[in-house]
Amino acid sequence: MSNGASGVNLGDVVATIITLGFIVVPIILVALFYRANKKNAKRAEERLNAEKQLTVNLQNQIDELNERVHNIESILKGRD
Repeated sequence: MSNGASGVNLGDVVATIITLGFIVVPIILVALFYRANKKNAKRAEERLNAEKQLTVNLQNQIDELNERVHNIESILKGRD
């Protein structure tokens, strides 16, 4: 019979699991925060690109309207 020296002590197993938990949980949290930050950066980049495209479209519309106003002014000046 063994006196328990070579057996597994349940308290040691529990302590090891708790210790590993204190090590693993922060690593998992850091990984989750990193992924969330990466997704937010991607969304922000997509929003920025969409706003840039909208700005270009609006500028084109303004340029077209300015050209029309200039044409109208030219026609009106020609009638005087």
